[in-house]
Amino acid sequence: MNYSESLQYLEELNTFGVNLGLGRIQRLLELMDNPQNKYKTVHITGTNGKGSVTSMITEILRKSGIRVGMYTSPHLESYTERVNIDGDEISQEKLAAAITVVRDLCDFMVGEGNEHPTQFEVLTAAALYLFMKEKVEYAVIEVGLGGLLDSTNVITPEVSVITNVSFEHADKCGGTLAGIAKHKAGIIKPGVPVITGADGTALDIIQRVAADNKADIYVLGRDFAANAIKPLGQLSIPPNLGNTSVGNMSPSMIYLQIEALSALPYSRCEPADNTPNNQLVEFVSHCDQMASMDYKLALKGLHQVQNSALAAGAAMVLAINDLRITRRALKKAMAAVQWPGRFEVMPRDGYKLIIDGAHNPAGIRILRDSLDYYYPDSRRIFVLGILRDKDFEGMLELLLRPEDRVIFTTPSSERAADPVELLECAAVEAKEAIGDAQKALERSMELAEAGTEDSEDGAPETILVCAGSLYLIGYLRSLLK
Repeated sequence: MNYSESLQYLEELNTFGVNLGLGRIQRLLELMDNPQNKYKTVHITGTNGKGSVTSMITEILRKSGIRVGMYTSPHLESYTERVNIDGDEISQEKLAAAITVVRDLCDFMVGEGNEHPTQFEVLTAAALYLFMKEKVEYAVIEVGLGGLLDSTNVITPEVSVITNVSFEHADKCGGTLAGIAKHKAGIIKPGVPVITGADGTALDIIQRVAADNKADIYVLGRDFAANAIKPLGQLSIPPNLGNTSVGNMSPSMIYLQIEALSALPYSRCEPADNTPNNQLVEFVSHCDQMASMDYKLALKGLHQVQNSALAAGAAMVLAINDLRITRRALKKAMAAVQWPGRFEVMPRDGYKLIIDGAHNPAGIRILRDSLDYYYPDSRRIFVLGILRDKDFEGMLELLLRPEDRVIFTTPSSERAADPVELLECAAVEAKEAIGDAQKALERSMELAEAGTEDSEDGAPETILVCAGSLYLIGYLRSLLK
């Protein structure tokens, strides 16, 4: 198959839907001589941040001189984004060739009397096959959904990362927060170290599964932490902070409580140009396996400070058995890493445009925290397209201020929420619905440009934010490039 034919084949596989389970992928990989066992792996799951952490760990390995593959999902613009070899997305020709190999084996499986693999299983098998063909030393692999029954859960990694756990995909992962946590903890393997940013009930479950597997576990906020360096005199500490543990804080609050962690050797707090283009981060730890350090972080957004801590912790655990992975390599990686569509700032003439993949309440809360932190007095215009199976009422309540302006539109998905229904839920005066996403973007840019003219007279800076669904931001990003 050529690339166009392989895309048509993948689309046809959508008829199989989401069908969790490992039997099909295990048989498929057996027929391929288990390519996933030919290299070392790192496995990442979590409700939010897993893509960013995957990208960071991959870049750390690259800067360590290691040939590395990366598998992520979903893509923003092209299927080739999902498979990355040494910093470059796979070519259309190589991806099509791998999918052709997998298709032929799927036909053989069906001939044996097995169920046909799903689209995601085909893509996962193709990625694992490509990593073998491209002779990577490590593959950093992001879970598609959950963990326990996800088709990526056929590997025995060097380290497992569970970024966090919140209420999403409950219908496929047990129906409760505890059920979701059990699914994500399903990537834990016997004796394999675990890094996590989970808290509360989810952390209790993850720790219990780790103990059952005799796996060492390192917890963000207990064993290590990270903070955006900023003068303490500029901090505004909420009056209700109380005795909240770091594990239960939002990413934007972690740095406020660092000094209260008596076990962590918090050394200093220096001024820094803490704009989204230049985050200076201090990583602190009392674990023998992790060293305290400062590093510059290229990725924008307060949540990336927390994500970088998880990636740094995982890298230091890997470094125990691989001396090529050093603090110098880690610092170079953090200063260079890129992850499109995650608080991605695109300067325009006179205003800033931000593309953000926030598509659930936890992600929306992080987006709001970052906007409040970097642009507290900004005039904000939003282009939002949300899927109807999300808690869109809660998301809008978290994100929007009464003075904000919002344009609702339709993501390219059968699950898209009606923009008019979203309009009725938004507690703002300045709002409209434009179903065509391109026209919604054009309208929002007109408003932003008009706001820029006003700002010349002393009005607040204008920020245009596109968020709500990865299906939407991928399309809008392709228009803006």
